[in-house]
Amino acid sequence: MIPCGGRHVSFQVFNVLVLSGMVGTIQMNLETLQRLAELSGFGLASARIAFPGHISQSATDCVVSFPGKYSDLWDKAVSSVTHEDTFSLACVFLTDTASGLGRHANCPETPGKCWCRQIYGPVPAATYLSVVQISADGSQHHDQTLAFKRADAEAMGQRLLIKQHQGDIEWEQELAEALQDAEVRCVENQHRAPWGCQWFEDWKQNVDRAAQLHQTLHVFCFEDSKGSGKMPWELLANERARHEARKNSGLGASQTAEVAYLDKVGLSYVEHDIMEFEAFLSSRTT
Repeated sequence: MIPCGGRHVSFQVFNVLVLSGMVGTIQMNLETLQRLAELSGFGLASARIAFPGHISQSATDCVVSFPGKYSDLWDKAVSSVTHEDTFSLACVFLTDTASGLGRHANCPETPGKCWCRQIYGPVPAATYLSVVQISADGSQHHDQTLAFKRADAEAMGQRLLIKQHQGDIEWEQELAEALQDAEVRCVENQHRAPWGCQWFEDWKQNVDRAAQLHQTLHVFCFEDSKGSGKMPWELLANERARHEARKNSGLGASQTAEVAYLDKVGLSYVEHDIMEFEAFLSSRTT
């Protein structure tokens, strides 16, 4: 759900494993974390504009799944539906507490519980840890970016840890203490996803409206990976199955849940390579 930022930025945030569940004891540098984020369908956020989706009453098409790592194309999609109303866009992007980040929504299939168990399963404790590294050369965007990360951590109930001037021993001590705190936070929140599942409920409602309007549904996949990485709905929470699916997936992490749901309820959709999006856009705005 998070469009990726530029590669060459002096202030790097590596809170990317939160949504991939790929947190462990292996030491990783920022470049490695960026690559993992991209493989998972998530990137380092640079844009901060919440988007609740847009369902046009007059449109004949609706984009129901879009890989957020292609942030420039995502921005074009949002701009097009916002200003021209030529197609619908069911995808949502939650950026803060007000828009629904960290919020959970009831799942009708499991009364009294949210969607998290269905689409994520129990998440690891490390997802409750947000680590930020401030580079030595500095940047005018440091304060703003750090403020965003503080707000994110507060919305998601995460422990925020800042790496800046600490020596190795001091850093290891701080990290160990933060991981213990993350474990407590995770247990207190019943191992649910810290980012919440409100996004899924909002997305589902948008898809339902598009289907009621008999709009053609469209799914955009990673470049040269159309059709790969799909999962059955009932296996989404299975860690091993999820790991296997992500090895060569054409879908981002959130997309995997979206497409699994579409298949589960029997909604048909047209699959596209992301490189087809410009043509899709131009054919509906001219």
